[in-house]
Parts: sequence; structure tokens; C-alpha cells
Amino acid sequence: MIINSDQLPVGFRFMPTDEELVTHYLMNKVFHRPVPAAQEIREIDAAGFYGGHPKNLVTFSCGEREWFFFIHQSESSHASQRRSIRVVGNGLGFWKPNGSEDPICDEDGNAFASKISLTYFSRTSSLSRAKRTHWKMVEYYLHEHDHVESNTEEKYQVLRRELVLCRMLRGTDYTGF
Repeated sequence: MIINSDQLPVGFRFMPTDEELVTHYLMNKVFHRPVPAAQEIREIDAAGFYGGHPKNLVTFSCGEREWFFFIHQSESSHASQRRSIRVVGNGLGFWKPNGSEDPICDEDGNAFASKISLTYFSRTSSLSRAKRTHWKMVEYYLHEHDHVESNTEEKYQVLRRELVLCRMLRGTDYTGF
């Protein structure tokens, strides 16, 4: 059942678990099935996503502090980018991973996806020191050899490596642009 945002009760907030984000949104997107309409998830390529400051990707209204994106990454850079720093624009800043990847498990305890948390650091010039900001991100991605559907494994194998679901958060210490 698809619910329009104007049919939701006052005060409704989109708060899916990690498993729900992966199974109901990322997997449905990868396998070209309908994605629930409770939350708009914008699609963007990696060049557009990492092309500028995070504030340029979002619209501020009603005090939001959380946004979601499907990021299309090139197959060659996807696996290596997971554990590395992602430079933004021409060195304006970078997203730095916070620790290691964490598995996302189904109810049987089997890991079928992973997530990694990142923090955005900004720079005012190439000579200045990077400064930690209030921007945080969690990337979710499917494991490459799980979730085979009929005879279409080869077609979806590539998309599984290239499509990432991102939850971007503006921290509580936000004081302005």
C-alpha cells in the first residue's frame, strides 16, 4: 500500500531501522520493485553528491535534520571508496569514515548488507586545517553475492555494487550555514 505524504498523521516521522532501509528501500530499488512512498529518497550520482558542501544537497524546512539519497557510484570506485576518505568538490572538504563497516543482519542473524558511518570535515583553503562539522552520513550497501532473483543475477550484480543508500544527518550542534 502506497501512502501519500498528505495522508500521514500530523507529527509523523520517517524512522526506519537499518534493516528496513536496506530491505524495503535499497533492495527494492536494486531489483526494480516499487519503493514505499512514505519518504522521498532523491537519486543522485556520486559526482553530484560529492561535488559540494552537504548543505547544498538539502532543503531546510520544518527543522529537518535527516535526508536520504540513493547514490550511483561507478563500479570501479565503489568498493575502494567504502573505507576511504571521499573528497568533496575541489578539496572543499571530505567525508571521513568513523571506524569499520558494520553488518546488517536479518532475523536469522545472517549478514546481508553493511553500513559505514562518516563525518564531514570542511576546509576554507588548501593550506588551512580541516575542521570537523556537524554533518554525519551513514551509507548502506548490499553484499555482492546475496539476494539472487530468478535468472537475472548478472543484471543486478552490477547495480548492487553501484547503488548505495545514504542517510545524511545534520547534527544537534548546528548553528547556521
